[in-house]
Parts: sequence; structure tokens; C-alpha cells
Amino acid sequence: MIQMCGKNVLVFGGGRVAYRKCESILKCQGNVVVVSKDFVEGFYLLDKEYSHRVTLIEDEFKEFYLDNCHLVIAATNCKDTNQLIIENCSKKNLLCNVVDHGEISDYIFPSVVRRGDLIISISTSGKSPSLSMKVKEEIEKVYTPDFEEYVALLGVIREKILSQDKSDEDKKKILNGLVNKSMEELCLMNNEQLTIDNENLKAKSSK
Repeated sequence: MIQMCGKNVLVFGGGRVAYRKCESILKCQGNVVVVSKDFVEGFYLLDKEYSHRVTLIEDEFKEFYLDNCHLVIAATNCKDTNQLIIENCSKKNLLCNVVDHGEISDYIFPSVVRRGDLIISISTSGKSPSLSMKVKEEIEKVYTPDFEEYVALLGVIREKILSQDKSDEDKKKILNGLVNKSMEELCLMNNEQLTIDNENLKAKSSK
């Protein structure tokens, strides 16, 4: 996992696979420059939705495009071109993903389940994308969309516990026990802590 916010990703290829890769990068707040002779319709929609973070260039691979980027994706429909791209990336110490060729890629795009700050990645190391999708669908049934609120609440309570005047061991025990509590129990804990915080604040103000 890489913090992609504000980072520049260079994509060679304008087909459906390249489109899916770009969409993933944009959802992670990254910027994409796409170089291709042709683009599927989806790219123009991305350009409208993320206009400040998408640049479409009608051209073929040229080495100078590799300047000022953090990651590269080789998604052209020409095997030789993709090979040339990764060779040039290697010379410049740039990480490159060659679509459908995980064995020569420096990194891969796993299937991902997102529930707010909970991110679960699934990969079969290229052995079976279909299995990755099957596992993803199974995980999505277990961790439903409302789990996002649960994770957020865990984060709020965690910060409050860490700020308490308790030993590190006591804090650790409380934090470990949080994940076994239901949403209702967490809400109750949060409300109780809020009451305590307010009472403490009033006591300090009256002094």
C-alpha cells in the first residue's frame, strides 16, 4: 500500500485495462498522465470528473515522459512496447506495473475492499484473478458498507483512551477489547466518555 495523495502516475495505453488502473489511482487521490494514440470513452469521463488530476496526451511511448513521476503503468496492446517501458523504468529506478504480466512487474494492483479507513487487499499473485474477485465478494458480504461507521468510531474512542491518565498496559487491554464490542456498545462507551470529559472540563473551569 502506498500513500498516493498528490503523487504522479504515468500510464501508457488508453484501453479498458488502463482505464481501470487510472480509476483506482484517482480514487486514491493520485494524479495521472495518460499517453496513448487512442482512448476509450471512459477516459474522457474521468477527465471531466477529475479534470485537475487527469492529463490525456495523444502520443506513443517516449522516454522523456518518464520524468517527474512516481509510478508507471505499461498498459499498451503491444508486448514489445510494454517491455521497452519497463526496461526504461528500470534504468531510472522507477517502479513499473506491466498489466497482465505480474512476473516482470515491480508492483501489482490487488483487488480491494474499502470500508472507510478499513482497506483489505486480495491477491493471488496473478495466478487467478477470478479467485481474487470471488474472495473479494465473500469479504464484502462479511464487512458490509455500514462497517465504515464502526471503524470510524473505533478511531474516535482510541484517541480518547490514549489521552487518558492510564498505564500503557491498561490502555492496551482496553484497546484490544474494543474490537469485540458491538456498534451499540461502542456508542455507549463514547457517550460515557464524552460525559466524563465534559464534567472534567466544567470542574477545571470552576477552579
